[in-house]
Amino acid sequence: MDTPIQYQIRCEKDGASVKASYDLQVPVGGPALIASFSLSVDGKQLIDQTHWIPGQVRFNGTQFTKLDHPDKDVAAAFSISSNEGWTAADTDILRGDQPFDEVSFRNS
Repeated sequence: MDTPIQYQIRCEKDGASVKASYDLQVPVGGPALIASFSLSVDGKQLIDQTHWIPGQVRFNGTQFTKLDHPDKDVAAAFSISSNEGWTAADTDILRGDQPFDEVSFRNS
């Protein structure tokens, strides 16, 4: 059976600025490892894939980005996979008509 990766991801919009925070971890002592993680806002990849190292047991941090058009709806999307074949992915919308908005994804 594939072991799910526990994750909490939050994207907070403040005008044209977006703060994206994330915390991913595998259960302690299990065989699962984080194989891949991507997080994007308005089509901008926030996790530098050229420096991503697969096989981590925990990955957390905060990234910031600016919206080109803060008055328009933009997508916040993520995908995660493990070395065991487990995957998760989702998309939500940061609303342009709201100067302050947030979206959250979690399974833990």
